[in-house]
This record gives sequence, C-alpha cells and structure tokens, in this order.
Amino acid sequence: MKTFQKQPKDHLDYDLIFSDWLAADDEVISVDVTAPTGIELTQVGIEPDRVKLWVKGGTSGQSYKFSPLIYTKSRVKEVDFMIIVVEM
Repeated sequence: MKTFQKQPKDHLDYDLIFSDWLAADDEVISVDVTAPTGIELTQVGIEPDRVKLWVKGGTSGQSYKFSPLIYTKSRVKEVDFMIIVVEM
C-alpha cells in the first residue's frame, strides 16, 4: 500500500496514476471516494489516466486510510493508500 506523509497544516494533492494499468482504449471516467474521519478531502480531479485528490488537515501522529474506487469505461479498481500526518 502506498504511504504519504503530510503535516497537519498542509493542503496537498495526491495523484493516483493508472497509465500502466489501463488498456489502450480505456480511461478513467469517475471516482467514488470519501475521506476518513478526521481529515478533509477538498477536491477530486479526473483525467483520462489519473485521479487527483486534494487533502488537508488531520491530526499529528494519526494515519488515515483512503480506499477510492476508480471507474473506467470497462473496469473498476480499488486503490488503497495511507496518509500519515506528522508534525515535522
């Protein structure tokens, strides 16, 4: 599982890239994602080969697991990743 670190005051974007997984004629068409309690998902962007999630907040010392469902023209993929909030 991919893991990212951020500070509590950071407002950062995270790209989930699917170019190696997508077939030549396939593309991302939608995403279903909810932020875990305690951290905020502020924006979701979709491009043919990726999903961009903007996240802010969180409590230092806490880990937050995201499990977005990515829908393409022909498939559905669940992508788990973790954001660890650390005051540096």
